[in-house]
Amino acid sequence: MTRAIYRSLLHLHPRDFRRQFAGEMLWIFDEAASSEGAWVLFLDLVISVMRQWLARSGAWKVAVALIGALLQIMGGGLGFVIRPLMLPHRISENTAGPPASVNDLLVVTFVALGVVFGLLFSLVIWVNGLNRKRLTIGKAQKWQIKA
Repeated sequence: MTRAIYRSLLHLHPRDFRRQFAGEMLWIFDEAASSEGAWVLFLDLVISVMRQWLARSGAWKVAVALIGALLQIMGGGLGFVIRPLMLPHRISENTAGPPASVNDLLVVTFVALGVVFGLLFSLVIWVNGLNRKRLTIGKAQKWQIKA
């Protein structure tokens, strides 16, 4: 029963990967299911599916950009740039300025999140455009080889 489920879940992999490795993955499942446990192999299958689709689609670039953006927001890097621009009345030339209030921090956080999501949206559109271009070029080359 678990082998049939595992075998059907193998179809979630991209076609080329499945052709090359499905037999080996089933063999490993048959050998290791009794000793390792089937659930460990199912978890490995899910991770493998995500890795293959992310690597082949170029979506890993979006994931890396999102992680970098979140690290920047958490570190406050973008906040130090935006705060003086958005809140000049709080900062005088002679002093470092009063401590930031909760409202100031919320404004900076929401602006930073807006910038990050705007950049992320632009990156997703760019990656999709590259993938469409790559797919149309691949189809054109496929037809040229057959002709």
